[in-house]
Amino acid sequence: MSRLTHHPPEILLLGYAAGSLREPQALAVATHLAYCPECRREMRQLDELGGALIDELPPEPLPPDALSQMLARLDEIPAPCTARSAKLNGGPQKVPQKADVLGALAVPEPLRGYLAEIGMPVTWVDLADGIVSLRLPIAKAPVVAEILRMDPDSILAAHRHSDQELILVLQGEFVEEGRELGEEVGRYATGDLGDFEAGSVHTVVAGRQGCVCYRVLAGPVERLSMAEKPHNPIG
Repeated sequence: MSRLTHHPPEILLLGYAAGSLREPQALAVATHLAYCPECRREMRQLDELGGALIDELPPEPLPPDALSQMLARLDEIPAPCTARSAKLNGGPQKVPQKADVLGALAVPEPLRGYLAEIGMPVTWVDLADGIVSLRLPIAKAPVVAEILRMDPDSILAAHRHSDQELILVLQGEFVEEGRELGEEVGRYATGDLGDFEAGSVHTVVAGRQGCVCYRVLAGPVERLSMAEKPHNPIG
C-alpha cells in the first residue's frame, strides 16, 4: 500500500483517545488506524500521555457509602455489549469476517464488523448520476453515516457544509476541487481520511477506477448551483 497523505487532525485523535467522539466519527478514525501505522504510533503516544496524566492526579476521597453502593450494583444486570461497540473500545468480541454489502471488497475492522451486521438485502439510494449511498444505522439526525459507491469520474456536485464532513476512502480514489474552476485541492486514495470543516465548499470527483468510501456528515449539506461553483472534469 502506498504511503497515506491525509490523516485525522490531532483534535480528532485526541477525542478518539479520550472516548469523546460520537460513534460515526469514532468509526472513521478507528478504521483509518487500521490502514495507518503512523497514526497508530501517535495513538499509542497519546494513550501513554493520558495514562501518565491520570497517575499524577491526586486520589479522590470515597463517599462513606461507597462500599454499599458497589455491592448494590453487583445485583444489577449489565447492559449488553454489542460487537461493534466493543471493537471501538478494544473489547475482545468475535465479529463476522465478511462484509457482504460490498461483495469481495476487503474492508478492515472495525468497519467490516459493522457492515457484516447489516441484514440483506440492503437498499442503496441514488445521490447523483453514478453515485449511490447506503445509510448505516449508527447515527441520529442530523448526523449521517453512510457508504458511498461512486462510478468512475462521477461527481458529487458543488456543496457547502453546515458542519464537519469526514470521508474515508476504502477503494479507489477521489479528487476534491475547491471554489475555482478545475482547482484541485487534494487527492485521496485508499486509507486516506479527509476532514472538511463547517462552511467549506467543494466538489468531489471519483477517480478513473471509481471510489468506495465511508462518509460522516455532522450536519446538513447545501447543494450549490453551477453558477456558484463551476466544475472541470479530472484531466
